[in-house]
Amino acid sequence: MMETDKMSTASSVGAAERRPLLQALVIERRILFGCTCFTGLCTFLWIAAVCTKKWVHIEGGNGIYNAKTGRYFMSSDTGVWEMCRYVFQPSNNTAPPQLNITGLKGAFQTKCTNYLAPPVVYPKDLAYDINIANYVRTMISFGIISLFVMAMGCGFSMYTFKNPRYMFKRLAAGIHFISTSCTFVVVQVMMSAVEDMKKIEIIYPAKAYHYYNISFFLAWFVVLVNFFAAASFLWYSRKRKGDKAATDELAMADEPTIIGR
Repeated sequence: MMETDKMSTASSVGAAERRPLLQALVIERRILFGCTCFTGLCTFLWIAAVCTKKWVHIEGGNGIYNAKTGRYFMSSDTGVWEMCRYVFQPSNNTAPPQLNITGLKGAFQTKCTNYLAPPVVYPKDLAYDINIANYVRTMISFGIISLFVMAMGCGFSMYTFKNPRYMFKRLAAGIHFISTSCTFVVVQVMMSAVEDMKKIEIIYPAKAYHYYNISFFLAWFVVLVNFFAAASFLWYSRKRKGDKAATDELAMADEPTIIGR
């Protein structure tokens, strides 16, 4: 008898009254569908960002001489776990250092440092710093966690279209918020790592300058998309029962339900 009363209450609203609700439902579905598609895309963008060395570029101009290595620092590209420095090695190390490499004979070289490796692997690599390595481990940990959480959030977002009950939208919103937090941590830790790099002459010479590269901005895009998805699913997770629902199906979906064993 109770179920019959619920059905009659949900069906008592006329088509004219529900027309604005149906229009709002169409907009809601489009927004949530767009959020779901973008979060799925962000999963692949996040993989691309983490796997490339285009987060931070440090520029040395025409070369900055380093007395410890006898080389000229040209530039470097830093990723989540590896930094590659581009240096100029003069052919005559006994010559007095110049302001830049103009007129010098030598060869350009690439020196890469993998911060995931233990310190004993690079006993002679002056670019290896234990503080930077700790930053790298933090970024890798949160990067992997956020990848799995993003994939999970995309799956739950798709499930909300099959089951429109409000609790599943709130669950999807919570997962997207966790993805936002994890990816934001990676971005912030990278910015902190750059500040520590400024203290290491071989990595960041005094006259050098840096700018953030494409992978860094891809990471920020992932953060913002996940935040917007979390806010959207949370906003549209309100209960809509009776005459507040656009269809009878939605009205019944938000009615109190006793979950069986």
